[in-house]
Amino acid sequence: MDTNNLPDMFKGKRLMIIGGGLVVLLIVLIVFSAGSRTKSSNQTFPQPTQSVPPAQEPDMFNNNQDANSPEVQQAIAEQMQADQEYNSWQQSNSDAYSWIRKLPLTADNYFVYFDLTKKVFIGRLYPKSGDDLEKIKSDVLNKLKTEKEIPVENFTFQWQVNP
Repeated sequence: MDTNNLPDMFKGKRLMIIGGGLVVLLIVLIVFSAGSRTKSSNQTFPQPTQSVPPAQEPDMFNNNQDANSPEVQQAIAEQMQADQEYNSWQQSNSDAYSWIRKLPLTADNYFVYFDLTKKVFIGRLYPKSGDDLEKIKSDVLNKLKTEKEIPVENFTFQWQVNP
C-alpha cells in the first residue's frame, strides 16, 4: 500500500459518506412530507356553498386625492396639452421628412442617420486601413439618393471618422 495515495483515498471515502448521508436525509424528508400531507387532508376547508364575506378595506389608491380635485384636473389638462404638442411635432416631422423611416443606412464601414433636432445627416465612417474616405462618402450619398430616394442635396452632412 502506497502512503502517498492515502490522503486521496480518504477524500474519496469522505465524499462517498457525505453523499450517502445526503441521500438518506432526502429519503427521510420525502417520507415525512408525504405523511404530513395525509394528516393535513383531514382538515376542513370552506365548501362552495359556504360564503365568506369580503373584507372591507378602504380604497388604498385614492385615499388622499379626490378624482375631481383642481390639482388632478390641472395635471390631466397639462398632460393632454403635452400629448397634443408631441403629436403635432411628430406629424410635422412625418410630413417634412417622409423618408425618415428608411433610415438608418448601415454597412460595415459606415452608419448614417438623420438628427431631427439639428436637421442634418450624421455619417459615422469606420474605414479600414487603405479605404478611401471620399469613395465611402460618395457611396453613402449615392445609396441615400437612389435606393432610399432621399433628397440629400437639400441637407447638410456631418461626417465623423472613427478609427
